Amino acid sequence: MLTHSTLSVTIITLNEKANIRGCLDSVSFADEIIVVDSGSTDQTCEIAREYTEKVYFHKMRGFGAQKQYALDQATGDWILSLDEDERVTPELRQSLLSLIKKGKDQPPYTAYTIYRRNMYLGRAMKYCGWYIPILRLLRKGCGHFNEKLVHEEILADGPVGHLEGDIIHVPYRDVFHHMEKMRSYASLDATQVLEKGRKVYGWRAPVHLLGRPAWKFVEKYFLQQGFREGIHGLILSAMASLGVFLIYVHCWHLQRLRMNGRRE
Repeated sequence: MLTHSTLSVTIITLNEKANIRGCLDSVSFADEIIVVDSGSTDQTCEIAREYTEKVYFHKMRGFGAQKQYALDQATGDWILSLDEDERVTPELRQSLLSLIKKGKDQPPYTAYTIYRRNMYLGRAMKYCGWYIPILRLLRKGCGHFNEKLVHEEILADGPVGHLEGDIIHVPYRDVFHHMEKMRSYASLDATQVLEKGRKVYGWRAPVHLLGRPAWKFVEKYFLQQGFREGIHGLILSAMASLGVFLIYVHCWHLQRLRMNGRRE
């Protein structure tokens, strides 16, 4: 007799009372929901406990490590990793249910990519590199998150397939929220840039502070066809450029402090 597989969903949170209920509603069909919180001071954890008893506290040491901790708590045969501002569409829900009904030995893949449909200022973005498949579903024990502080990824141990349906992602309430997030992520991104040994001072500073943001705009608006999104694509491309500028300003500032410290 064929035994169905089980599905766990893992979510990391921090002060997301406005988003967490919608996320949890969309995955209420899962066999297990794991919520790992890094110190919310709002009602995030209280809302999460309405859906699951498995709400844990874990100090944030980077997004990769935090999501790996959540992954380690899951007991299902398959694990879907979500952010608190994401939702599973009905089509993806059906794909997930069909997959786990096949049993433990049927699917030939150890992990699956899923398209993420990003919403920006009320528009579902198809261009600007904002509608691409990302690896979010894996068999337990067949992959792990890398240790990146931000922009973390799952590394699968085996063949990867693709699952039909989308994850809906609403990362920003408005442009000002977008700017807040860029500022908070800039220090994490800068740390990762400096760990690669990149130098952002002296004659190199203008290259990074002017050249890299300009190239990011060209990449988003022209190469990734952001112009096809109208004003939304223009705004998003400009914001992406600003985000790169903030990262390299922070790199320059950190390296300047280190150099001044050595001189002292």
